[in-house]
Amino acid sequence: MSLIIKGMKMPKSCDSCDLIQFDDEELEAHCPLSPYYSWCGTPPDYRPEGCPLVEVPTPHGRLIDADELIGYLNEWLSDPVALFGFTRIINHQPTIIEAEE
Repeated sequence: MSLIIKGMKMPKSCDSCDLIQFDDEELEAHCPLSPYYSWCGTPPDYRPEGCPLVEVPTPHGRLIDADELIGYLNEWLSDPVALFGFTRIINHQPTIIEAEE
């Protein structure tokens, strides 16, 4: 499951992330979302390659489940050519958030 925090800006680094948690001595920082750590003294722009945060570009329209829409169209459209056309249009739109199991 994913979580979108409305209004939160994408941090440029671990040091500027609002989610970072420091230990008692503030020598080590821990990310509660992943196993990555950031130590004091790392470059200010350090962001691990596997950072789980994903930016949702703005402005954007309604984010819908395209797979659900294609399934709905498949049930209601009797013309296979129209279904193919709609499916092709939908599948060529940019993916904002990848599908999850």
